[in-house]
Amino acid sequence: MDIKRQNVDFGNSIFQTLVDGYYYEIPTNVVEITKDQAEGHFPSSVNEPELLLQNLLISTTIEGVEKYYLVGDAAEKHVLGNIHINKLHNKTESDIPYVTFLASVAYYNILKGKDKEDNHVTINYFSTMLPIWLLKKTNKFSEMQQKMAERFQGEHTVTVLTPGLEKTVTVNIETSKCRIESEVARWAIKKDFELQDREEANAFKHFETLIVDLGGGTVDLALLPAGLQAPKSRNSLKCLTDISYLKHIEKLRNEKLLEYFDDVRSLEEFIIANIHKAKMEQRDGNSGKKVDLTEPIHASLREYTQILLTKVENLFPSPKDKVYKYIYIGGLAPILQQFIAEQIDNMYGEEIREENHLFLPETRKLNLYGLEILSRHETNAAVHV
Repeated sequence: MDIKRQNVDFGNSIFQTLVDGYYYEIPTNVVEITKDQAEGHFPSSVNEPELLLQNLLISTTIEGVEKYYLVGDAAEKHVLGNIHINKLHNKTESDIPYVTFLASVAYYNILKGKDKEDNHVTINYFSTMLPIWLLKKTNKFSEMQQKMAERFQGEHTVTVLTPGLEKTVTVNIETSKCRIESEVARWAIKKDFELQDREEANAFKHFETLIVDLGGGTVDLALLPAGLQAPKSRNSLKCLTDISYLKHIEKLRNEKLLEYFDDVRSLEEFIIANIHKAKMEQRDGNSGKKVDLTEPIHASLREYTQILLTKVENLFPSPKDKVYKYIYIGGLAPILQQFIAEQIDNMYGEEIREENHLFLPETRKLNLYGLEILSRHETNAAVHV
């Protein structure tokens, strides 16, 4: 199997990927188990490739040792499935990105491959990105970017152990690149997938623009010169690492919603599914009774948003002699949009908010789309997704 392009966003909550334009995502849950546990984990076979994404059990060799992992939905309910939210991970060293990547390629091979013997995958061009907080640990961003790119360059082996879909896949990456998270999203605002200029980008032609990338673990900030050009210096790229959204809603769960949600992931998924509804109601599966959880969840998200915007303004104070455009992107953008709008209206008024505080279509995928556009440019593969 030949893959021209695979672009990957290793999110703290969701792993997103585009493989030759085919999009899928995996919850960022990875749990290592023993060989014995792996052999007895699934009581029955999974025979449909489409179901593998929810039943990923793989093994691979790391530092000479064979290791076994549940990945994504299969790891979600495990007692250790959400432990990753409690700390920032160095993605150049953590097993989580590497294992999730291997599982994603194995899934794609089983889903799209010709047959069981089609077990060699060549990826001509692979790209991913690193968050600003991690890049700032080095004197040169390029040092950490190179380290991340080299981690995926070359040959890898992964075995799918899910009963019914067992397969060993060899993966070879010919070219591997690593970009700057948040900053790379500007390309998705400037260009379409056919590498043509977007008319919408004209709105930023004469304004400096602050990209606010709202992630589950950190918030990245990239100040771009007029015309969505590349940041001028390291000081134009900053990160908030002390206001983790996942930690915030875990605190909410522990203090007020413990009887309704077993873990932070179930609360997160409930918020995503219900945030745009008039009432955020949970139905008891046995009694059918509904419980309205709107008030405590909205209050918590409103509190988080107030802290967030205060910290953003402290890092990048609004200039007195000019106006910033703000673009809110990332997985949290659709969740927090109504609360950001409410806060901006209170601070500056509705007109300023509508002109300068923007949420673009498919905002949670703009980093990934930026990678896709750059990869198409570098491989001259300008075909429509």
